[in-house]
Amino acid sequence: MNWIKTTTVFQFFKSTILLNCTICLLPLLFGGAELFNSCFLSIGFFGSLLFKEINRKNEYLFYYNNQISKPVLFLTSWMMTFVLLVLLNAVYHFIINL
Repeated sequence: MNWIKTTTVFQFFKSTILLNCTICLLPLLFGGAELFNSCFLSIGFFGSLLFKEINRKNEYLFYYNNQISKPVLFLTSWMMTFVLLVLLNAVYHFIINL
């Protein structure tokens, strides 16, 4: 992937992360960090993709014109979500162990 495609996929990832965190707020409050982790990678991520699929369907033409298919967009965005979750867990455990 070249630099422009990587930047474009990162912009897509940034547009899904806020809704993902919003969806996972209740599991974090009532279930703790472990429930948040599983919700963040599954329900929250797919919920944000579903929201974008329903409400912002025309945005995919922009990604398609940049030669980025939906499966590549979803997979790389999920991988970025996983990396973000690992970093959030590292910070959480660092703060807890202080």
